[in-house]
Amino acid sequence: MKINITSRHEKLTEGLRLSVEDKIKRVERYLGKIKEAHVILNFEKKGHTCEINLAAKGLKMSSKAVSRDMYNSIDGALEKLETQAKKHKDIRVGHHRGREVSPFKSVTHGIIPPTVVGEEFEIIQSRQYSAKPMSVEEAASQLAKSKDEFMVFYDAETGRTGVVYKRKDHHIGLIEPEY
Repeated sequence: MKINITSRHEKLTEGLRLSVEDKIKRVERYLGKIKEAHVILNFEKKGHTCEINLAAKGLKMSSKAVSRDMYNSIDGALEKLETQAKKHKDIRVGHHRGREVSPFKSVTHGIIPPTVVGEEFEIIQSRQYSAKPMSVEEAASQLAKSKDEFMVFYDAETGRTGVVYKRKDHHIGLIEPEY
């Protein structure tokens, strides 16, 4: 592995160089053989910056960390690189096993725990309001003005209950039940 260390505004000490080289080898266990690593250590009044760029087999990764102490900056940047390397390894291993392993957890994972059969649950009522007869456009404009995620309304045109909700793409969706 070829490691280039660039120090800006201060001379590179032997202890700092050895620390960087030892810690970069930790990332190698996740990526396999690392071809090249370029470490830039920038000493400034406001903070010490460590930027690390790695090139491994078919992969380039980089991370950056800033703190008051250069050793803490190096640890922070290497921690970010290790996280990236672990995700890459999980994806690579999952691909070879014939199943796709996503590095991202489900959006709903952890928000609402699954109910256990026989377990009692409590319904929490936050507020009440009357479903006023209005058009879909009126309901959408009221929802846009409020902080709520959805609104139930009585559609004056069809005579049915409907729901308007805020979508992730910042549009408003409509749910109309079939009877």
